[in-house]
Amino acid sequence: MELGQRIKEHRARLGMSQTDLAREVFVTRQTVSNWETQRTYPDAQSLLLMSRLFGVSVDALLEDDTSEMHEALAAGSKRMGRLGIAMGAFGLACGLWVVAGIVLDLDLIAIAVPAALLFIPASSAAFMIDKMRHDHQLYAYQSVLAFLAGEDPDVNNRYNRRVRDHWVARRVVQTVLAIIVGICCGWGAASIISALVG
Repeated sequence: MELGQRIKEHRARLGMSQTDLAREVFVTRQTVSNWETQRTYPDAQSLLLMSRLFGVSVDALLEDDTSEMHEALAAGSKRMGRLGIAMGAFGLACGLWVVAGIVLDLDLIAIAVPAALLFIPASSAAFMIDKMRHDHQLYAYQSVLAFLAGEDPDVNNRYNRRVRDHWVARRVVQTVLAIIVGICCGWGAASIISALVG
């Protein structure tokens, strides 16, 4: 029997919903759902909390799943690393194309169309990374670094929980600030390049 099935059976035995279990181990209901469907694996702290709640040992919860958990963690960290490289490469190419277009005095369409074609994969990779972070409850920088290193991200640490509780508000503020900074930097860079070339 797999870990997800064991979690589901123990939860059902105690008459708990996924939301109830999530509240007890300080994660979201979606995280519990991901555990039960084997999309993600719980971190060490969550396993410890569930073992106490279910009245079984961590070993009894894990049984033969330890190697699978390590493999899933390693695969997830590799995928996030590859997405980060793709995001950086396409984002850099987009920025370089815009600068080159301004220097070469291309018209707006000739600059904007290739830039948009380069920006789409960069933003898609960024979206997939953000979804992985949300699925794995990786909100704090330290948790992301641990995950990328293939280590236990300890998603139940105090700082990660605090960041998770304000995740949507932080996302909105970061997006608005990124738009403002992007417009200001783009306008400033375009003015400087135009003055130098001009």
